[in-house]
Amino acid sequence: MGKEQIRKRQTKKVRKGSQPVANGKSSVVGVSKDGKPEFCAIDTPIERRLQTLSVAWYVECIPLMIIIMLFVWVNPLMWSFVIPYTIYYFIDRTASNGNAVKRHSKWFRSLKVWFYFRDYFPISMHKSTELEPTFTSIDSTELENDASEPGYLDSSQPVLPDKWWNPFREKDETVRPTGPRYIFGYHPHGIAAFGAFGAFATEACNWSKVFPGIPVCLLTLVNQFQIPVYRDYLLALGITSVARKNAMKVLEKNYSIAIVIGGASESLLTNLGSSDIILSKRKGFVKLALQTGNVSLVPVYGFGETDTYKILKLKNDSIIGRIQIWLKENYSFTVPLFFARGVFNYDFGLLPFRHPVNVVVGNPIHIKEKIDHPTIEEIDHYHSLYIEELKRLYDDNKAKFNYSEKTLNIVE
Repeated sequence: MGKEQIRKRQTKKVRKGSQPVANGKSSVVGVSKDGKPEFCAIDTPIERRLQTLSVAWYVECIPLMIIIMLFVWVNPLMWSFVIPYTIYYFIDRTASNGNAVKRHSKWFRSLKVWFYFRDYFPISMHKSTELEPTFTSIDSTELENDASEPGYLDSSQPVLPDKWWNPFREKDETVRPTGPRYIFGYHPHGIAAFGAFGAFATEACNWSKVFPGIPVCLLTLVNQFQIPVYRDYLLALGITSVARKNAMKVLEKNYSIAIVIGGASESLLTNLGSSDIILSKRKGFVKLALQTGNVSLVPVYGFGETDTYKILKLKNDSIIGRIQIWLKENYSFTVPLFFARGVFNYDFGLLPFRHPVNVVVGNPIHIKEKIDHPTIEEIDHYHSLYIEELKRLYDDNKAKFNYSEKTLNIVE
């Protein structure tokens, strides 16, 4: 078989393994015209195999971590590790006290596996404007002069990096906070917020180069930090708890945060090509910004996030529908019934479709003054500005990413 024939054959496989969109409408892939399922070819390039493996790890990480830990705990040969780690597990509060900034490892965020993860979809990040850096470098002369000033390097203005036991923490150039912090609001949630993870929790989209001087922590449900080892894995990526107290402490340490605003409720709205989001009653992040001060709200939209899975729609009065609502109300998460493709097949499985996810970062809405007790009117004012900027961001970019026929719909 000639090189040209091989190239054409691989191109055909890529098209089968992706989820193409035309005029904002996705087509079902994975089933051939004769109704038979499609399987991956044996000669699929190793690069694509590694991409699939990286996404499979992301999707199945929690159960795999639990299985590994159970095996370690029942194995006496591993107790020399288990006992000290168990003590550490019960006394460590890093995920809830803002100290995730000390575990934020650029080295871990830059591992090759995250670049394979990015290329699977692929995930791309686009910025609408330059954002003022939170941290700027200090040259040696300025450092010596400033060191003599009263109050320099006090707890309100920490200098990076913080010294800590973490062996993965880098010794970067000395920097200090000079600009605003940011609260990035990511929309939509989709099933697994792949775009948010790729853009904010890793360096796969070159976050530190696109937005230099703005270290960011992605926030997620506190439940995930109750899983041993897995929580340390999340903290190394700069992922921390979305609890209000923790989020405020992260901002006070001059790190920015990224929040998937719609949360678990929004995942139930997910469908191929959907642009429905939950935002009208989500105002906690605005109040947080007002109570912190010197913070900019930045809307972010992930075009293609809802095209990565197909969702089975259920009635609220059905048994499974009631279970989903109960989980959401009592445990702050829910489990929609979804499917896409498998590791070796294209027609059914838990892996997402290979569909491009374009993460577009909008313009900042700056809140200068700190207000300890903001009024409802003040919160509503900035919330309306945020919605206005999000709609502008969506409308200005939807044609580029095949969403021309779609309108951003704030359902509640």
